[in-house]
Amino acid sequence: MKNKIFISCLLLFFVFGCVSAPPAKQKRSVKQQHDRSQMAFDELEGKQTGSRTAAPHRAEPEATYSKPKPTPEPVYSEPETMNLSSSRYLSAKGYGASKPGAIRQAKAELSNIFEARISSDVTSKTKQVTDSIKGSSFNKSIQSKIRVQSDIELEGVITGPVKRESGEYVAVVAIDKQKAKEKWGRDIKKLNTKIDVLLKKSNAAQSKILKLMPLKKVLGLWVEKEVALSRLRVLGYSADFPQKDLKPILLTISQLKSGMLIDLDVSGTHGDTVRDNVAEILTDNGFKIGDFESDADLLITGSVKIKQVKNNNPRFKFSRAIISLNIIDTRNNNQVGQVSENARGAGLNYDEAAHNAVKKVYKKVSQKLVQYFN
Repeated sequence: MKNKIFISCLLLFFVFGCVSAPPAKQKRSVKQQHDRSQMAFDELEGKQTGSRTAAPHRAEPEATYSKPKPTPEPVYSEPETMNLSSSRYLSAKGYGASKPGAIRQAKAELSNIFEARISSDVTSKTKQVTDSIKGSSFNKSIQSKIRVQSDIELEGVITGPVKRESGEYVAVVAIDKQKAKEKWGRDIKKLNTKIDVLLKKSNAAQSKILKLMPLKKVLGLWVEKEVALSRLRVLGYSADFPQKDLKPILLTISQLKSGMLIDLDVSGTHGDTVRDNVAEILTDNGFKIGDFESDADLLITGSVKIKQVKNNNPRFKFSRAIISLNIIDTRNNNQVGQVSENARGAGLNYDEAAHNAVKKVYKKVSQKLVQYFN
């Protein structure tokens, strides 16, 4: 009986204590209060309380941020092998201390394959005709055009793997035969069209100089075309393209030059000296020089000017000679060309310096005239 009274008093004390608790502690939930009351009864009854103890709250692990790993950059590597079958490609190897050097050498070797054939083909085609032409300037002109065209870098060259062997780099370059044939074939057709237009222009011209000028361009285009044809011969395709005969063109050029009468009229101090020496050089190159004849085809007229050059050299005097010449078509009195040159000469006095300057300059201007007609 005493135990029951004690328990009742204890419960009343606990309840009133909870009600009068500070506001901050009233935030417990009803379930928590019920659990605490049940624990008190269980203790009084002598029961174990472990089974009713609430499981401790486990804190959720804090979220952690890890920086994403960067995507690795792609690795570019040269192919280990390259299928360069001889039926489709023409290839060459080059060696060098660096990759670019090896590639340049390989391209040079590939170009040499073509250049040797070009020089042989084009030179043999022109030699028979040019040997019969008076003077060596015509041959030199042809050879110069051949060198210029054969030195043009090949287009469409592909570079294969560059490897390192025995301390140096080895490169392989190649050209696709079929693509080269298509490209050079288009070039040849365009050149043939230009040649036909110029030949018609030459045939329609009235004066000799106007007939000659288009043929000069034809000669350059013909060499360019023959270079392309020679390259195709290296690839085995030349029979697929029609060819024009150069012989009639070269003979016409030769006849126009040898039959063209030229008058020279150079005024000023040393004008007669310049005229006589220029005439001699032109004659040596196959041109016919007149003596102020009324039926001349061309008139080359101009002047020589001498200027003293001041300097601090007490032993020598210096002069500069300037020659300017105009080329006139006498058929219509139109100017068709112009050349000029200058040179400096030294002497013990200004007259001697002027004489030496004129001697230098007439040689230079004569060569320009020869180049103009060739």
